[in-house]
Amino acid sequence: MSTPSVRPRLLSLALLAVLLAVPAAGAAPGPTLHFTLFSQTDLPLGQATWTGGEWLWNAENDGKIEAADADGRNARPFAAFDQGGEEMRCSVPPNRFWPDGVYCHTPDNRVVRLDRNGANLTQLARLPGTGNSDGGLVFDDVGRFGYALLVSTGGSGSDGGQVFAVRKDGRVQTIGSYPGPGGAENLAIAPTKFGAAGGACLIAVDQDSVAGRLLAIDRKGNVRTLASGLGSGVNPIVVVRPAPRPRPAGPAAGLYLADTASRQIWFAPASDLQAFVGSVVVATELTGQVWAVRPNATGGFDALPATTDLPRRPWNLEGSAYIP
Repeated sequence: MSTPSVRPRLLSLALLAVLLAVPAAGAAPGPTLHFTLFSQTDLPLGQATWTGGEWLWNAENDGKIEAADADGRNARPFAAFDQGGEEMRCSVPPNRFWPDGVYCHTPDNRVVRLDRNGANLTQLARLPGTGNSDGGLVFDDVGRFGYALLVSTGGSGSDGGQVFAVRKDGRVQTIGSYPGPGGAENLAIAPTKFGAAGGACLIAVDQDSVAGRLLAIDRKGNVRTLASGLGSGVNPIVVVRPAPRPRPAGPAAGLYLADTASRQIWFAPASDLQAFVGSVVVATELTGQVWAVRPNATGGFDALPATTDLPRRPWNLEGSAYIP
C-alpha cells in the first residue's frame, strides 16, 4: 500500500498559520496618539513620575533626581546619591499602608527611601541575587499582593529574573521567577478588570535590541505571557486609568514618555486614549512603537498597535507616566 503524501497536510498547516496571523475583519484598531514636546530637561532621563505634588525626573547612571512643577517648569535639584549602576526607578505610595516618602530601586538592588523633600536617604532592603537590575518597581494598589512594594531583578541584558514583595519593615519575600531572554524594565499593577490577569504584576520585558514581551505574574508566582513580538523590546508601561472625580490639580491628563537620548518628555492627551481606559499601554525603547494591550472575548489579550506622530529618530524611552 502506498504511503500518502504529507505535502498537502504541510501546506494546509502553513495556510492555517497565515490565517491565524491575519487580524480578523473588523478588528478594533489601536489608538491614534498626537504627541507634543512637554519638557526639555537637562538629565539623561531614566524615568518621569508624578508624585501628586511635583514631577520627579531621575537620571541614568548619574544618581541625580530633579523636581519640577506640574507644567514641567522650574526644575530644581531634589536628591543626589550613588545609585550603583545605570537604571533606577522611583515611586510614591498610592495609599496609607506605607509611610509617606519616595521609594527607589537602585541598579545594585537596594530599595531606598527618601523624604518628600529629597532628604534622609535610608536603605529599606537589599534584594538577593547578583548582577545589576533595571530598577523595576511598583506599589500594589489593588491588594492581590497585600499592598506590598513589588520589585524585579533582571534587565534588558539578562536571561529572566525574579519578582519580590518588599514590606514596610524591610522584609523581602520571593513572589517567583520569570523567564528570559531579556529582563524586566518596568512594572505595573493590572486593573482589577483586566481579564485573567486582573490585579497581577505586569512586567515589561526587553530583550536588548531584539524583541519585547508583556508578562503577568500573580501572587503565587504563576507567569503568563500576555503579548509577545513587541518590536525591539518594550520599556515604558502605564495603566490607562479613568479620570478621578473631582480631578485634583496637576499636570494635563495623558501619556508622558521620557527619553534618555534627547533628555525630553513627550506628551499625548488622555482624550486620545478615551476608548482604551482600562487597558495597558507599552512602548518600545528604541523605535518608539506603542501598543494598547487589553483582554479579549476569548480569554486572551490583544496588543493593538497605535498610530503616532512621534518623530522618526533613534529613541531611548524609559520609565514613563500616565496621568488620568
